[in-house]
Amino acid sequence: MKPKISVIICERNSEKFIEECIASVISQSFRDFELIIIDDFSTDKTKEKINKLKEKHEMNLIELKKHSGISFARNTGIKNSKGEFVAFLDSDAMAGKNWLQELLEAFDEKAASVGGPNILPENTGEKEKIFDELLEFISRIGSDYIKKSSKITEVKHNPGCNSMYRKKTLEEINGFNEKLSSNEDPELDFRIKKKGYKIKFNPKAVVYHHRKNSAKKIFNQAFWFGLGRMQAIKVNFRMIEWFRTVPAISIIIILLLFFFGVYSGKFELIVYFSFFLVLVLIMISLAAMIKYKRISLHYFIFLFSWFFGYGFGMIKGVFK
Repeated sequence: MKPKISVIICERNSEKFIEECIASVISQSFRDFELIIIDDFSTDKTKEKINKLKEKHEMNLIELKKHSGISFARNTGIKNSKGEFVAFLDSDAMAGKNWLQELLEAFDEKAASVGGPNILPENTGEKEKIFDELLEFISRIGSDYIKKSSKITEVKHNPGCNSMYRKKTLEEINGFNEKLSSNEDPELDFRIKKKGYKIKFNPKAVVYHHRKNSAKKIFNQAFWFGLGRMQAIKVNFRMIEWFRTVPAISIIIILLLFFFGVYSGKFELIVYFSFFLVLVLIMISLAAMIKYKRISLHYFIFLFSWFFGYGFGMIKGVFK
């Protein structure tokens, strides 16, 4: 008998969180599901931990022969799934006990996908909390990364760390775009909406998701997000959003002013613009501190890392 839902966890080098992630799926109140784990060529002890869990719990572990990226891993999971619905959970996340049930109940005839909020787990460190607060704060500019709706509502996108799709819809649109380095989930949702289907958000379908906690990790994550966003824009130009281009445009202006200074011997403009940009980032950081009643230099450090990581990523995405 085929399961109602196929839960797919794609992971690579996830030994720190994989056990709690799998445990959260195994303990779901909704029981009619299969668990598929795609290992994207891990080099740590993740596979050993998964194989130990397999001794007690039924799951399908698929090991890729080389590092192939998140889109290929997700498509591999889809091809090997048996469920009518396919749910995705990130390996550094934990699902709430009623996660699958709440996602399933939000579907109607026109809905092709349902997602839910991804919030911080309890007892996380201060740095994770600060980065989470920054993401929420800057989302007010236009991103829908954090949603505050108290009821089931229609949205344009749900992050891939907490989303469920009708399998027939994924097959109809040929799954995730494997040419993208990241941003494969908003690009997929863009094509779903383009087909005329609905994407819904259920605030009760909660996933607890860890955040990055260092400037280096945040820069690297933002770089890949920026790279993938530009790649997605080149595929579907309507995915461009003005606020996402600000970091890349700022970096380009700085570079142009630098070369202008070298040519003319006048570097005043680059100094003025850089000062203005840093001042804006400081003001945003201070506003976040006031809102969340927390004083920390990490607000500025993390915002600086995210801003320039995303900007450099978008610039590289123009050529890759």
